[in-house]
Parts: sequence; C-alpha cells; structure tokens
Amino acid sequence: MANIQLQPGESVIGQGMMAYWEPVLGSACDVWRGTIFVTNQRVCFQISWTTHMEVELRRSEIKGFTVGKHLFATKVTIHSKSGKKFTFTGFPAKKLQDWLRQAGVQEI
Repeated sequence: MANIQLQPGESVIGQGMMAYWEPVLGSACDVWRGTIFVTNQRVCFQISWTTHMEVELRRSEIKGFTVGKHLFATKVTIHSKSGKKFTFTGFPAKKLQDWLRQAGVQEI
C-alpha cells in the first residue's frame, strides 16, 4: 500500500483504497484509483501507479464534507473553503466519514 511522508506532530487516522472522481468538461469525469490518507492535519489522495499526490488539503482548507449516492455506491465529497469539490467512492466510504469526523471535519 502507498505511504505518505508525515509532518512533525502528524499522525494517520485512516487510509484505504478508493476511487477519486476528477471533474472534466462539465458533467464528465476521470476516475483515478488510489489510496486516501486522513491525518490529524490533512487529507491526501495518491494515485496507485504514481508517487504523485493528486489531492492534498490541509485541515484549515477544508470546509466540510457531504455524503451521497451514485447508483448503489456511497460517495463522499470533500468541500474546500475555496469552493473546490473532491469526490471519493469505494468500500471504505463509511470509514472515510468517520476518519474525517475524527480529524475535526464537519458534515455539511
């Protein structure tokens, strides 16, 4: 499984394999498979076949999260204070909600 470089005082709350839906051209999206990390300081998503962090949000940049459905799958969308949305699906979607709450992110 992927790993992240932790900052001083940072600890991992949870991590798991998920899919990230990156919006392109209106209603279309690219779907990337990788690992999401929730720490006490940030939320990161690393694409499986690279070492690149596709998403890296400091806790202070996160407004909150919403939960919805896409067909039969639960999706969790993280909203940044700048208005960007980051949508994730996968088996740990319910765990992701708990990890975000533990990190102090509110459901909106």
